[in-house]
Amino acid sequence: MKFRRTRYGYVVRIDTGEEIIATLRDFARAEGVRSGQISGLGAVGETELGFFVRATGQYVTRSFSGEHEIGSLTGNFSDLDGEPFPHCHAVIAGEDFAAHTGHLFRGVVTVTCEVQVITDPDAMRRVRRPDLGFNPLEPA
Repeated sequence: MKFRRTRYGYVVRIDTGEEIIATLRDFARAEGVRSGQISGLGAVGETELGFFVRATGQYVTRSFSGEHEIGSLTGNFSDLDGEPFPHCHAVIAGEDFAAHTGHLFRGVVTVTCEVQVITDPDAMRRVRRPDLGFNPLEPA
């Protein structure tokens, strides 16, 4: 990973073999990012996407292998229990151009992943809500 500060936040390059969510968490930890918007594109191999089933409060996940383009990587940074929390969704597609989308649990970069992070000095905070099955933002 390499990154550079910009006028509005950061540009982050995630390199081959690095996992997107873990790398974003490490970046945010190093730079003290607790609030921001994430936007990116690139290519992944091993990928795990999820769909939240409201009725059960759990995610259904699906793993993908092989080369996939990231058509869209979008999300945000917030603070969860004092640690940076990157919450991302992704749209990926393989050679057949069929798109798959969902919550990004894991994505290992194969070529590159180029991410723009727009930061905000006020931390967005998440609260643990086991009764819901996810940790919602707490705007207050």
